[in-house]
Amino acid sequence: MRKTIDINNLMVNPENYRFDPVETQSDAIDLMLEEKGNEIFNLAKHIIYNGIDEAKNLRVSEIKKDLYKILEGNRRVTAIKCLNDPNLIKGDSLKNKFKKLTEEAKKEKKSFPLRINCFVYKTEEEAATWIKLDHTGKNDGVGLVEWGKAERDRFEQKFEGKSSPATQAVDLYESIMKTKIKDRNKLKLSTINRILSNAESRAYLGLGKTNEEIYPTTSLKEVGERLDKLFNKMILEDINVKEVYTAELTEQFMKNLYGEKPKPSKRTVKVPPKAKKKAKKKAKKRLPKSNGRNILIPNTCDLEIQEKKINNIYHELMEIPLDKLTNSAGVLFRVFLEVSLDKYAAQKGINFSPQAKLSSKIATISKKLEDEDVASKEQLRNIIKVGTKGNSILSIDHFNEYVHSIKIQPLPVDMINAWDNLQEFFEILWEEISKKEKVKK
Repeated sequence: MRKTIDINNLMVNPENYRFDPVETQSDAIDLMLEEKGNEIFNLAKHIIYNGIDEAKNLRVSEIKKDLYKILEGNRRVTAIKCLNDPNLIKGDSLKNKFKKLTEEAKKEKKSFPLRINCFVYKTEEEAATWIKLDHTGKNDGVGLVEWGKAERDRFEQKFEGKSSPATQAVDLYESIMKTKIKDRNKLKLSTINRILSNAESRAYLGLGKTNEEIYPTTSLKEVGERLDKLFNKMILEDINVKEVYTAELTEQFMKNLYGEKPKPSKRTVKVPPKAKKKAKKKAKKRLPKSNGRNILIPNTCDLEIQEKKINNIYHELMEIPLDKLTNSAGVLFRVFLEVSLDKYAAQKGINFSPQAKLSSKIATISKKLEDEDVASKEQLRNIIKVGTKGNSILSIDHFNEYVHSIKIQPLPVDMINAWDNLQEFFEILWEEISKKEKVKK
C-alpha cells in the first residue's frame, strides 16, 4: 500500500542492516551520523536543491497506529530529520554544518520535506526480497546493474555536456577509421584517460588538448593508426592500470609501444565531421517534481516579466502557502497560464476572439513556437497535454475545475506536479516575450 507519511511518524530503524542493532531511534540516528555524517550532510544538501526522488518510495512497516519503522530509506529520513531539527545531532562540527545549511536554505526560501511517499508492508518479510535486490548488485540480471565507465561517459555527455578525453579519443578514432567499437568497456577507458592526462603520452598519439578538448596535431591517418595500435594492445593484452600509474610509467609505456613521436603538422588538422560536436541549444534544466515544498513556483524558477500585473501574480505564486490557501493558488495558477498566453499572443499579433477557449490558445501558440524553432515538440509535449481532455493532472479539465467547480478542490501535490511539468514551457515562453520587450526598448 502506498501512503504519504509525516516525517515525525517515521522511525529510523534501530535494526538498520548497515550497522549492529541498537536500542532506540535516537541511538540509530547517532550511529548513522557517527559512521556516515558527511554522506548524510551531502544527501541533505542534495534534497534541499533537488527534492526527493519520487521514483523511489521508502519501504516501511507499521508498528502501531501512525508510527512506521523504516525498512529502506533510513539515510534519507535521517537527513530530513536533521534538516528540520539540527539539534538531533550530537557532534558540534556536523551540527554547525547543518545549521549553516538550513539558514542558507531559508534565506533562499527553500522548504524542507515534511511528508514522504512510502510503500507500507504488512511484515518485514514481505519487503525482504526487494531490499536485498536494492543492495546486493546485479544478481544475475535480476537486481541493479551499475554502469561502467563507458555508460557514465555517455550519460554525462548527453545531460551534462561532459565527455572524457578517452571517450573523445574513441569518437575521433571511429570517425577516422569509419568503424564502430562495439564494447568500449573492454578498452578500459579509465586507463586510457590516465594515459591521455599526460602531455608527453598524448604526443606519442599525435594528440593535443585545450580546455579538456582532444584534437589531432598530426595527420588523421597517423592518429588513426596510432590509436588503433593502442586500443588493440589494451584489449588483447588486458593492460593493467599499474603499468601506466605514474607519469614516468606512462611515458615509458608509450615509448615502448611507438618508439618515436609523430611529426606535428604545420597546418591545423581538420577533424572529420562526424567527430565534431554539433552545436546544441542549451537545454533547459527541468526541475524534479517535489511534494516537499509548500509553494507553487520554486524560488529557483527565474522568469523575467515586464508586465506589472502578471509579474505580481508570478511573485504571489512564489509566496502563497498551498496548505492554507489552496483554492486561491489554484485559481491564480489558472489565471497565470492564460495571461501568459495572452501576452505572447498580443506581442505576436495573434488575435483570439473573446469566446476563444484556453485549449485553442494553447494549440495556436504551441504551433507558433514550434514553427519559429523556439521550442521542440518534446519541450511542448506537456503544455499540449493541457489543451486536451482527460484524467491527467495536466488536462484542461483540471485547470477549469480550479476556477469553475463548486465541489472539487485542487490538491497541492497535483498543482506542484503540474507546475514542475510546465515550468520549462513558461521559461521558454517568457524568455521569448522578454527578448521582444528588450528590442522595443
